[in-house]
Amino acid sequence: HHRRGDYDSHASPHRIHTTVTMASEEPTNRLYVGNIPWSTTVEELRGIFSQCGGISLVDIPTGRQGRSRGYGIVEYSNVQEAQVAITQLDGHALGDRNISVREDKAPTKSAPSKSGGGGGNRGSTLGDTPAAEGCRCYVGNLAWETTEESLIAHCTGIGPVIQSEVARQPGGRSKGWGLVDYGTPAEAEAAIAQLHNSELQGRSIIVRLERAGGANKTGGVNAGRPEASSGLQIVVRNLPWSTTSEDLRQVFQQVGNVVKADSVCHADTGRSKGWGTVLFETTEQAQAAIQGFNGVELEHRPMQIKLDRYD
Repeated sequence: HHRRGDYDSHASPHRIHTTVTMASEEPTNRLYVGNIPWSTTVEELRGIFSQCGGISLVDIPTGRQGRSRGYGIVEYSNVQEAQVAITQLDGHALGDRNISVREDKAPTKSAPSKSGGGGGNRGSTLGDTPAAEGCRCYVGNLAWETTEESLIAHCTGIGPVIQSEVARQPGGRSKGWGLVDYGTPAEAEAAIAQLHNSELQGRSIIVRLERAGGANKTGGVNAGRPEASSGLQIVVRNLPWSTTSEDLRQVFQQVGNVVKADSVCHADTGRSKGWGTVLFETTEQAQAAIQGFNGVELEHRPMQIKLDRYD
């Protein structure tokens, strides 16, 4: 039984195989290896990749409980050997999975949570890796059975999809949203224009530009207002313990631009307290979130949502 971790973008064997090299960057000898089985050891990974050249480093990052995050890092002694490994091993069968191999251009450890907690135990590649400005689309209201493969098939008519991910819960079930990266901002805008409200597997999907999350651009919106509601922030209760700030942001981004999302966590363990706050750009968006999501289940728990009276 393979349990999948939070934001396990590697769980599907249908990952699009990609070796994206940014125009301004030189090829690297450091590789990212995704979709590896949880039981994979550093020694196993070294054995597979050593056939392509001399290896200087192999690492499989782990979470709080020492469990693999589902990906590894392999460094070769030179760039040429790394390119050979990408060519030969991308899509290679390991256990019951097909691994993805690409250059490791971006930092691979979880991005620090910009909204105060909840971001430390995620293992996502795409969700934590910045896309080129204006090139990433958020796709919401997906059917539970939608996979990366069906999402890519639906979105490739606009332009080539660089990579795609369907967010998943710890048990492996889809969270109902995904991310799609295009090569240019023009292709992303065309996708939004043509695919928003289009039908995918019986659902009318939401397509919008994915914004980098968490930064609170409104600085002092809460300053000096101990009991006066701005009407912009909601409180969400009865959340699953596994809920992260990023989970909250992605759920409520379906109704408007989320300025900040915060899953409130215990300082000592990092575990969710079962509630959080979401700050929107407008009061209309906050009201739409209450009307649209109050009572809606998140991982089998009905969310309880009301306006924050003390924001």
